[in-house]
Amino acid sequence: MIEQYVFIEKYLDADIIADLAVKALLYEVTIHPKAGLVTRSSNGSHRDMNFYTFLDSSISLREYFKECFLHSEKYSLENKDFFRELRELGKKAEKKMLETTGMINTHKGTIFSMGIVIAVISAKFKEKQKIFLHDLIESIKKLCFPLKQELEKNLKSTNGEKIYNKYKISGARGLALSGYSLVLDKGINEFFNFTKKMSFETSCILLLFYYISILDDTNIISRSGSIEVLKEIKKMAKEKYCKNLISLDEKAIREDMFGLDKFFVKKNISPGGSADLLILTIFIYFLMR
Repeated sequence: MIEQYVFIEKYLDADIIADLAVKALLYEVTIHPKAGLVTRSSNGSHRDMNFYTFLDSSISLREYFKECFLHSEKYSLENKDFFRELRELGKKAEKKMLETTGMINTHKGTIFSMGIVIAVISAKFKEKQKIFLHDLIESIKKLCFPLKQELEKNLKSTNGEKIYNKYKISGARGLALSGYSLVLDKGINEFFNFTKKMSFETSCILLLFYYISILDDTNIISRSGSIEVLKEIKKMAKEKYCKNLISLDEKAIREDMFGLDKFFVKKNISPGGSADLLILTIFIYFLMR
């Protein structure tokens, strides 16, 4: 069940939102270890990017996050152009990201998810002084409904679309259609509970186990070429998550993530979708504090 956490309007404006979004990106890439992902001490399964690539990419997106917050000044949530024009902002941000990183895709998923969440938060603040998470989920679902129609068109131009047509796994679009409930319901509540008993970094690592265990991550399917590998990974992550959820032993959590990282690097896979959810969780955590 969703806790009744709220965002306090008087503390949030476009600049604060943009700063916290960039801060979330910087915090996420700093966390170590993270299986198959770039961290402050490892490139994970990535040969074309490193810690500094992510720093550059994160900073390049600040203006985009600010524009997403200001988007509601031009359009209301009910306006059909709200979502269409928001995606245009995302395309421009993606182009800037690629120019900054030398055509390396570091944050494409976060551009999509963070842009939607920020824009909806801003729009909701025009209606009320505080936003309950269940209201935020429902508003995102309604805004993103056009994505359902896209999935039904059987598009095959991207890896995500090809995977949907083959396995009916909806990827980034599906998460948006759910209102990011995986983060705004279970994830953020678990994270708050973890941070009461463990360090911030270890809490992030344990939450990453959870996201890997439950998410049908199209990044893993795309890099491995097999849905069976995804199933194996989800099972491994679930076992480690459930075990560590009981003990909350920080040393054991980190050791288990180091072990999973070795497996991911050996298989040349990376849970990029789960990393996007972790970034979003950290961002919401900052807002709610």
